Amino acid sequence: MDFKPLRNHIMQLAISGQLVPQLDSEPEVKQIGPAPEKVPFAIPEKWKWVQLGEVFSMQAGKSIRASQIADSGLYPCYGGNGLRGYVDSFNVSGTYNLIGRQGALCGNIHLVSGDFYATEHAVVAKHSDVIDPRCAYYFLTSLNLNQYATATAQPGLAVSKIAKVYCPLAPINEQHRIAAVVDDLFGRLDQMESAYSEFAGPMTEHFRNTVLQMAISGQLVPQLDTEPEVKQIGPAPEKVPFAIPEKWKWVELGKLLPFGRSKQVKPEQIPANSWLLGLEEIESNGGLIRKCYDWESINSNKSAFKAGNVLYSKMRPYLNKAIIADEDGFCSTELLVLDVNQAHLPLHAGFLLYFLRAPYFVIMATKHSHGQKPRLDIKEGKKFLVPVPPLAEQRRIVAKLEELFFGVDKLGSLVAFT
Repeated sequence: MDFKPLRNHIMQLAISGQLVPQLDSEPEVKQIGPAPEKVPFAIPEKWKWVQLGEVFSMQAGKSIRASQIADSGLYPCYGGNGLRGYVDSFNVSGTYNLIGRQGALCGNIHLVSGDFYATEHAVVAKHSDVIDPRCAYYFLTSLNLNQYATATAQPGLAVSKIAKVYCPLAPINEQHRIAAVVDDLFGRLDQMESAYSEFAGPMTEHFRNTVLQMAISGQLVPQLDTEPEVKQIGPAPEKVPFAIPEKWKWVELGKLLPFGRSKQVKPEQIPANSWLLGLEEIESNGGLIRKCYDWESINSNKSAFKAGNVLYSKMRPYLNKAIIADEDGFCSTELLVLDVNQAHLPLHAGFLLYFLRAPYFVIMATKHSHGQKPRLDIKEGKKFLVPVPPLAEQRRIVAKLEELFFGVDKLGSLVAFT
């Protein structure tokens, strides 16, 4: 369960004046500096849009040799990405928001109190008396200052550019109340997240594994007399991993469909604007983490796949991750392209996908993955036995799994909001 969207939503409510009520007794904010001609979103009447440089004095920290930073010491040392370590002296004392100004994570915000050292890669933002530092931390985080970074190999944020960014300014007492409410809500979310990871997460995983095992052993949906028996492909095995219904058949994976063979293409055969999928771009629960366009350096052959093909990762740590491709493309040869249209028995892509994720197959594949970079032994993988139901039952199994998993995901969402 990902709690980040909920946190972002709370922050957006806070920065737009929708998290706590406005009070008639609180005065209107005075306009400080020039008002913007255009604003990104509406704010309450008593609030004002102000440039950060009008309400913060900002200055980069001072450089320090890396050799002077240790894992322990008297004072924390903060750089562009937060805490770097500890040093024996400090150059800042008090409560400040630090803005990372160098590196891929520039624009990140850290609220720091006490005596500490700020390096040249951190902007020390000293707030004026119209600013609550805790509320400012949440507002600055919501502004996503990284979007103003220079688009270079080493992204950076100029202090002069940060100073011109506009931010909503609420009455000071309302800022206090906003900070208190966000602190409280985030504290509750931390507890929920911890409880979910300790209880709901493993429980959900156990449920998925149980249901998947039921699905591939014929215990998830009833068998129908109207559905034909599956044809036996190859010799029937003498020993089987577990019992299956009478109409099902055990078939070796290599005899069921081309396993480990895929159409490979040379780099120069890959059209521009094609998307390429690597090991790290697939999720265990299905779908793509990201799509990669226009790879500039393709120095090895890739496998071509079609929409509807099942893509299975044969290499650790991505072993046993699989998806169904939603469009044509190309992928790393560490992904196996499985085309159910080439199967020697009627085979549903969804059923094959869930079979590859079932504990039975996962355990076998893990057991038979070897090498310096462990990967599934294809020769052994071809011998794995697959329980094949009638095609109509495969469809019903997939529909039932999707229904159950959708319910589990909804339950996870309800747990998060409880």
